Amino acid sequence: MPVLSALTLVSVQALAQTANPELVVTASRTEQILTDVLPHTTVLGRAAIEQSQVLDLPSLLSREAGFQFTQTGGRGGQATAFLRGAASLQVLVLVDGVPMTKQDTTGAVSLEHIMLDQVDRIEIVRGNVSAIHGSGAVGGVIQVFTRQGAGHPTLSASMEQGSLGTSKAQIGTQGAVGKLGYSVSVSRLDTRGINAANLSQTVNANPDTDGYTNESRSLALSYKLNANHQLGLRSTQFNGRFDYDVSGSFSSPQDVHKGGTKIDSNSLFWTGRLSSIWSTRLSYTDAKERNTTQTVGLYPFGTEAETRSKVTAWNNQFDWGPWVLSMGADHQTQGIDMATDGVSGLSRQRTASAIYGGAVFNLNAHGLQLNARRDEVQGLAKNDSVYLGYGFNLNRQWKLIASHSTAFNVPPLGYLFDPYSGNPDLRPESAKTQELGLQWAQGQHRLRSTWFDTRTRDLLLYDFNTWQFGNVSRVKNQGIETSYSGRFDKTDVRASLSLQDPVNESTGLQLVRRAKTLASVSVSQSLGLWTLGGSVRYTGARPDVAGVPELPSNVLVDLTARYVLSPDWTVFGRVENLTDARYQTAYGYNQLPRTLTVGLSWKTKLARP
Repeated sequence: MPVLSALTLVSVQALAQTANPELVVTASRTEQILTDVLPHTTVLGRAAIEQSQVLDLPSLLSREAGFQFTQTGGRGGQATAFLRGAASLQVLVLVDGVPMTKQDTTGAVSLEHIMLDQVDRIEIVRGNVSAIHGSGAVGGVIQVFTRQGAGHPTLSASMEQGSLGTSKAQIGTQGAVGKLGYSVSVSRLDTRGINAANLSQTVNANPDTDGYTNESRSLALSYKLNANHQLGLRSTQFNGRFDYDVSGSFSSPQDVHKGGTKIDSNSLFWTGRLSSIWSTRLSYTDAKERNTTQTVGLYPFGTEAETRSKVTAWNNQFDWGPWVLSMGADHQTQGIDMATDGVSGLSRQRTASAIYGGAVFNLNAHGLQLNARRDEVQGLAKNDSVYLGYGFNLNRQWKLIASHSTAFNVPPLGYLFDPYSGNPDLRPESAKTQELGLQWAQGQHRLRSTWFDTRTRDLLLYDFNTWQFGNVSRVKNQGIETSYSGRFDKTDVRASLSLQDPVNESTGLQLVRRAKTLASVSVSQSLGLWTLGGSVRYTGARPDVAGVPELPSNVLVDLTARYVLSPDWTVFGRVENLTDARYQTAYGYNQLPRTLTVGLSWKTKLARP
């Protein structure tokens, strides 16, 4: 483990001694200092997002410990996330605290359409945390926080042009005026793209380029009624339109395939401090994801699917000396409507309710976290989940951490009731994880290494023999994941190393498309008016679906540069896939070659009214 060894041998004298503590909420539903958090958690703030210069959520997360993505083609192609070997269905995605569920026959939230222009920060919690956030948190939780209104009012804009006919523009404003906080941002991305299908590995695929367009926007408003109470509204939309390829005996090279995904989320909330120790938050969210496809050619047809989710959530926090207690309840109405050529194939709805409670304790050298939750999903059995973690500070820098947790994942409505592949007898997945961790933190530096052992029962998979979804009896993944972030003078460094062994215990085979080794290093160096950066990512060899060759390992190198022209103006550029590596994340599909992008950004303070 050379990366870990190099990091742990850093001289203490070279480290910064003071730093503003970073706060997170996803690991326990209460505000905590990152170094106090017991689940393995990392944070990507707005500064880290801007340093990376990447455009979408999968590209950013692929640099973090335990993360791997597959994509069917270039930008906008369908992406699948793996976190600790758990696929997208087992990775819970939250946007501003609201779970993004998808009820069709993929069950996977369309992360490839979430553009980073609208994102303020991201918190990643690894491992079983269903006791905190409910169904789907087997591999972990990704929480996306959109831009919020605070501070002095500002106006910003940016434009960029790049290879493959790629262009992007963004404009936004945010700040606070009196009791009103606001943030508005809109952006558009266009690219000519590449041919998604690898013509040497497929038959009858269209050889044309497959373009992509994304229009996204976010709106946040908050109003302080007084010092203790606040009302707010948040609204986000990501609208992706893409071309894609289909191969096989029922396809033709002249077929044209187009699709679209629109993700909408609208929330109203109230936060209040009811006493010196009691704070509360009540919210209501209406969220939708609409997916459409249209094929024009030999066998023309169109599909559409819309997932709906209405969530009412009430969360309470009690600060009582060294204890921070939380408790609350959620109620969801989940629905799906699917149709082919306008003929309905599935229309279902169900309710899901939960009650939960938790306690976080920190005193002297000891830290404790306990969470328990009961979920009841209409038509399925009740599910109970727990998280128990303990941390012990060996000294001011070193901490030992141990935890036990359980998780579950309920089948999407499409898995249960799709007229062609549904199986109403499916059981929810269940998982148990044991973890042992070691953390070193000093100043702006944090190194965390975690050994984990996750056992999953009744894994939900599509069975190509029965042409239905089914449960796989036992799956396990054991490994060590290490993450580091820190700053040396004017140099920011992020690094990760993941060693894992995801295995289907029923067959003894490695789970498809999961690599055993993942590693990354990102560096950003300030040199006066210049900021130079680079990242290197390694993905080990892994099997693909049955009957096709193994996907070989690959190394990707990206470079970035930024130059400050004036206090308001900055010019920037990046080279992605510097070595022009030819690699695949899914057999039969191409990935982006080397690309070059240049851009200009502007940000200025506005006069207060």
